[in-house]
Amino acid sequence: MIENRRTGEQIEFEVRTPELLVMRSTWMRPGQRAIAHVHPEMEERFEILAGRAAFRIDGAERLADAGQVVIVPPGTLHLAWNPTTDVVRLRISMRPALRWAEFTERLFAGEHVPALLAEFRREIVVPAAATRS
Repeated sequence: MIENRRTGEQIEFEVRTPELLVMRSTWMRPGQRAIAHVHPEMEERFEILAGRAAFRIDGAERLADAGQVVIVPPGTLHLAWNPTTDVVRLRISMRPALRWAEFTERLFAGEHVPALLAEFRREIVVPAAATRS
């Protein structure tokens, strides 16, 4: 298991291949874990296992409770967060996985974010407008 000390998010990898990455993620704290971003080539699928998660996908906000699934198509601006004080548990799948596991490990280890974003452009892009929202 890896943990992001800044956000409290914990991730455990279940499946880790170039085609598919499946992670169990725990959001311990309320609030955002990241800024709005795009996965140019990857679909991201959030299966809520416990708690309630919030999403902004292509400008539209929605809540999802345990048992619900939220899918973000490739190339779609999105953001996900814990809108409550309760713990949120999810199964997150990335397809194709590309190098997302490596990006996550290095991000959680505290590597310099701008350098990571430059190296992992197939995996993640942060539009300039998203840094101001």
